[in-house]
Amino acid sequence: MTASRQSQVGPSRGADDWIERVRAASDIVEVVGQTVKLRRSGRNWVGLCPFHEEKTPSFSVHAERQFFHCFSCKAGGDVFKFVQETEKLGFLEAAEVLSRRAGIPVPERRAGERPGTQIREALEAAATAYQQWLADPEAGAGARAYLEGRGIESRTVTEFRLGVAPPGWENLVQRLGRRFPDPLLVEAGLGARRESARGGLYDRFRNRLMVPLIAPGGAVVGFGARVLGPDEEPKYLNSPETPLYRKGSFLYALDAARRHVTADGEVVVVEGYFDALSLHQAGVRNVVATSGTALTAEQARLLSRSTSRVVLTYDGDRAGQEAMMRSLGTLLGEGLDVWVIELPGGEDPDSLVRRRGAAGWLEVRRAAADPLEFVQRHGLKAGGVGDPRERALQAVVRLATAIGDPIRLEMFLERASQVFGLPEATLRRAVSLKRAGQGAERPLRAALRERSRSLSHLERTVLQSLLHAPEALEQVREHLSPEDFADPGCAAVAHCLWSGQVPSTVEDAAPLARELMAGTLEDTDWTRVAEEGARALVQRRLEGQLKNAQQRLRELQRQGLGSDPGRLLHHSQELARRIKALNR
Repeated sequence: MTASRQSQVGPSRGADDWIERVRAASDIVEVVGQTVKLRRSGRNWVGLCPFHEEKTPSFSVHAERQFFHCFSCKAGGDVFKFVQETEKLGFLEAAEVLSRRAGIPVPERRAGERPGTQIREALEAAATAYQQWLADPEAGAGARAYLEGRGIESRTVTEFRLGVAPPGWENLVQRLGRRFPDPLLVEAGLGARRESARGGLYDRFRNRLMVPLIAPGGAVVGFGARVLGPDEEPKYLNSPETPLYRKGSFLYALDAARRHVTADGEVVVVEGYFDALSLHQAGVRNVVATSGTALTAEQARLLSRSTSRVVLTYDGDRAGQEAMMRSLGTLLGEGLDVWVIELPGGEDPDSLVRRRGAAGWLEVRRAAADPLEFVQRHGLKAGGVGDPRERALQAVVRLATAIGDPIRLEMFLERASQVFGLPEATLRRAVSLKRAGQGAERPLRAALRERSRSLSHLERTVLQSLLHAPEALEQVREHLSPEDFADPGCAAVAHCLWSGQVPSTVEDAAPLARELMAGTLEDTDWTRVAEEGARALVQRRLEGQLKNAQQRLRELQRQGLGSDPGRLLHHSQELARRIKALNR
């Protein structure tokens, strides 16, 4: 221990003893493993270096000698050095992070430390004060009732250090003012200056439920605060950005989630604090929250240190869906494997878990879609000008341009071809044009027109036969529905026929119906044409369902959720049997 390090804590506090206790309690493999995916190689552990970009692991962790070394960039050191470099901290702050992680009390230090350290101390003192007010029989009664109404249990309150800022203007600044100067409380985002002649500080947070923002390692870096009184705005108030806290580089509950992510596991990303709290409480511990915003590149990089797979779960409303779309490109750009859980409108993870528990969550997790399935559904549902299929494909192209890895891009385009039924070459051309700053619309529109012609020919033939041989409709209706017609015009005519309307009298269906009635062929057995065409449409539907089921089965197996495929495998086998029977 050098004299300079000792003086940071002060010899009277037993700095040497404290540092060595922290060192002994901090296994470097465990600490590094929370940031880097490691695999055993002989007596050591290896992984991709977190300090430079690489595709082949050159980063080694030595368990016996407790140090790390990168053979490419030459970074290396002990467990303190690793935390310093990854968390961008000084030695003392890194020691405090490891100390808290190990459950070892941090010694008190002398006044006059640099501002970052004092801000951290002020935030910790504030978190303790808020916790104590929440536990107070009188001061915390309203907040405790609110938490009980939200289904938040006392163990969750304790684990996540929830608290309350009571009503009043100076509760916190008076309590902390004896230990911390006014400028520091302002810089920490805990107090604000009065502009009146009276001067002094007032509390930034008043009459609010306090949610400490805890960084990996256990340090409080800020607060999220939810209003408790009626008609008060804003509903949520976060700490301002400080030397310790930036909203775009912070993920709520990451400190807790990283301890529950296995090497082949995943991290679930939700929008709000209570979404994360409810899921953690229900036993779904690999959850973080973005504080209601789309993911930033910094947050995506944080996630990539803990996992290679991310599951996005935003609210089911329009704003949540739009945030999901923006987040997809960011995550794909960081090389992450992404899945999307869509919730019904008006539902969020908090309400889902409170209503249906962990089993309800597992059910929607198993139904997660890949990004392309989500984009297809979202693009077709979302409002806007122009062809919804083209809007969805434009979104696919935007996502593809964010993917830098050529292999991942190839896989993405292959999957896009399956989902949208367009040639890979067309999608690849559109991506190239987009990256070159040119419009990708022309190749996409041409491909959509060609696919529409191909799809609608069979559908038009079936409808034409039914218009000329209406007696065949009863048998055809046993096997087909209007939803089997992909072309919008054909679907409109089919809806009329299936519901007993006359297509030529319905505005959306009339033009095509007249065209099909006019284009007659002499001596045509329309009943036979209807039966053969219906069989072809049924086969097309079954083949599409089989492809989706097989793809879904592969996805579940890749996610580790398909070890017992059960009904899905049986469904695939039944679809294959029915397709084979059609071709006899």
